[in-house]
Amino acid sequence: MKRDDFLKQDDVRGFIDWLAAELPARSFHLKMARSRFVPGGLDVQATGLEAVLGHYVWSTRWTDAQGKAVVSRNWHETRASLGQLRGWLKDAIARRDEDQTLAACLAILEWGGVRGAIVFLKRLHAQGRLVAYFTRLAPLMALDSDTSLDALDTDTVERFDAGLTKIHALFDDSGSPIYDSRVGAAMAMLYAQYRSQAGSNLAKKHWLAFPSGAARGKQIRNPKGIDGGFAGAPQFFRKAVSCQDWAQWQVKLGWILRAVLEQCDWFKADSADMASRCHAFEACLFMLGYDLRCFGEAATINQKTNAKGSKSRDRAWVPSGCSFTMTLPHLVAHSHELKNGEKVSASSFVWWHMATQGSTEQTAKSYCFPFGKNEFDLFGRNPLELDLILAGGKEGLYAAQGSPDAYLETDTRDQVCLVDALLAGRTADMSVPVRTAWLLQKGYAGTKSAANTLMTVGRQVGRHFGLLDKRNRPTAFYHEYFGDCMREP
Repeated sequence: MKRDDFLKQDDVRGFIDWLAAELPARSFHLKMARSRFVPGGLDVQATGLEAVLGHYVWSTRWTDAQGKAVVSRNWHETRASLGQLRGWLKDAIARRDEDQTLAACLAILEWGGVRGAIVFLKRLHAQGRLVAYFTRLAPLMALDSDTSLDALDTDTVERFDAGLTKIHALFDDSGSPIYDSRVGAAMAMLYAQYRSQAGSNLAKKHWLAFPSGAARGKQIRNPKGIDGGFAGAPQFFRKAVSCQDWAQWQVKLGWILRAVLEQCDWFKADSADMASRCHAFEACLFMLGYDLRCFGEAATINQKTNAKGSKSRDRAWVPSGCSFTMTLPHLVAHSHELKNGEKVSASSFVWWHMATQGSTEQTAKSYCFPFGKNEFDLFGRNPLELDLILAGGKEGLYAAQGSPDAYLETDTRDQVCLVDALLAGRTADMSVPVRTAWLLQKGYAGTKSAANTLMTVGRQVGRHFGLLDKRNRPTAFYHEYFGDCMREP
């Protein structure tokens, strides 16, 4: 589907008109917990979308090519910081400098407080095709291109996540937005409200199923968590949202933002061009998507529960039940059996496990959890990398993470297995009843059984990488790697 075909759909056109009419007068209660990104927290009321931009906060830093720290917090500082990053990235790619392109990409991830894409970026760099990859995708991600969304397919989009969306957005000149879980959550909520207000006047089909992802804490980033009558947002890293889908949604969102801004005079301060206005719009969505309760839609939140009444796993740090110490050696064994340079994949591992270990397909799929893109991202690694990771210890963890840097506490729910190791260390001095009660009270687990699963996986991962000793107590490397992350104040 091309841009004009997408925008002329009745539901899309209606949503664009609704946003233009509704957002200038809408009130929002921006309330954010204190964190490394929001020092001191935030609790303010804002009326109108443009007013939200004045409360933008993302306190972060990154290191430029000269080794100088660049610090930003508010939107004015962030806009300048992103301008520097954009210039670095575009210059490096224009010069076809693989090393500087990688350095600029890693700096963008540092600014964004994410690191999931590091292994992928370093793999492209090692293959000498990092510049070519972004160059090839650039015209497909451009908002003013006549290219069809279908061009963003498995042949062109090899990976997409919260880090890569930032890199693609900064390399683009047309205003392509950063599409992360917060931006997606805000759009999903606005679309749910639009559908609710329009009622029977709308077609039954939901054309705009904006995807999102779970938050790290107790924030709500799915409209269904606000109102059970709203359609739920498809979740990143699930079957419903492929890497290619995510890339296409970044483009579709950009088309919508531009169409709204063409009707309005929002964000025109300092003679901003359309691309700058799109990014200002995106920044407001980022603030609104932190916790959808800012929309004031419901005083009481309807949390999803399972048959036993436990909280949705999207809120907890409970992985799929698996034995990390058993499945990791299986993954490495399978990788060594592959021939002609073939890399292990989720599907090949599932079939191998069924054939050699006698597991069911469902069990084999659950064993893939620690190796997925949102965890240790081990599929696609070469056997030598996997051997190093299997050996464990400090070097094994660095190889798995693609970086020797200390653990980075992000804004989203990712790397569950590693967080479980962190929690296992934090609770090492607690008795079993006290630890279980603490995990439930904090929302890290929803049931006693889930708390036990969390501890089992956390201890296995922690011991394997030398974060915990044989008695499951924190080692010196644990304190070096995790620092004060998730420590009680």
